[in-house]
Amino acid sequence: MGISFAQSPRIGVTAGLNASNMNESGSGNKNKAGLQAGIVADFSVTKSFSVIPELLFSQRGYSHDLVAGAVSGTTLNYIQLPVNAAIKFGVGNGSKVSIFAGPYFGYGISATNAAFGSNSRYNRFDLGFNVGAGYEFEKIFFKLQVNPGLINIGHASDYTSKNINLAVSAGYFFN
Repeated sequence: MGISFAQSPRIGVTAGLNASNMNESGSGNKNKAGLQAGIVADFSVTKSFSVIPELLFSQRGYSHDLVAGAVSGTTLNYIQLPVNAAIKFGVGNGSKVSIFAGPYFGYGISATNAAFGSNSRYNRFDLGFNVGAGYEFEKIFFKLQVNPGLINIGHASDYTSKNINLAVSAGYFFN
């Protein structure tokens, strides 16, 4: 028995802002602003349930204060694949409100003030989950989500490093 989709997927673009941090034991890290952008598909299983994968470029990282008020930080750039299950509620005039959740898979492609890989501070692979809410009017949508990382992406054995992210985004479906 498989999943049958009610109609062809809706394909679109999405972009937004991130406020991210690195949950590291013993650190004084602060939020860092970043961008995310990519493509999205909405596979309607029923009128009120969808599976929504995205392929995103997402900036994560953190900042911290240095001596004399200067600020430094690290930006970690990822290609991410979130796959969310969404429940949608019609609220009239073609509008829908949704709640969604699901895993995300990330692969680090570049970093500032740090590096990815076996001889660096961070592992390339990241895994976490999304939970959020959205609003959709015809082809335009908005969403707010939080993305806590589930795995330690750091190489150091004396502390853990996990991404945490809050994102606000908007998008447009072409069909």
